[in-house]
Amino acid sequence: MFGNAAPIWPFLARFGGAADPLVPSVGTRVIETYPVLMLISLGWILPDARPAGRLPKYNPARSTTFSLSDWSYVCERARDASLAAGLTEISKWLARAAALPAPRKADQDRVDAVLCLLAAIHLASQNECLMVGDQTTGYIVVPSGVGLRQELEARCLKTRRVPSDWVKVFRDSSFRPTVQ
Repeated sequence: MFGNAAPIWPFLARFGGAADPLVPSVGTRVIETYPVLMLISLGWILPDARPAGRLPKYNPARSTTFSLSDWSYVCERARDASLAAGLTEISKWLARAAALPAPRKADQDRVDAVLCLLAAIHLASQNECLMVGDQTTGYIVVPSGVGLRQELEARCLKTRRVPSDWVKVFRDSSFRPTVQ
């Protein structure tokens, strides 16, 4: 995935190269997001002794930390969000996935794909988003969330980065989604 020889670059070149989400454009764009940051931005954090709570442990490939109740929690939140976005078939699949007694890594990959789709819908709906990173070293786009933005800016300061260079707030008014 990383480096100049990574297979992502020829793929992106077929769509006109890496998109700059801060610059309006037309046509197909490929923008990367990150499921874990989606969980944080959407507030899908579980209660914990830590003041900010904890992230759900829903990756079945990590058998030492995986929690079936966390799996169900993420699937149910994604189901509700998918239903709210009008994604009826996806929400039905997520309802079935939430009840799986032994989900597999492939199931988790599908749930993560839904989280990425929800990020794209958020962006296409012209809601506020965050661009985390830069055009030179790479970036991801996620829905804006107060807690997420504060956490990312704090991490920038800890790593001696200027937060405004690495965390940018924007809305993409160039997207004009067509729903059929």
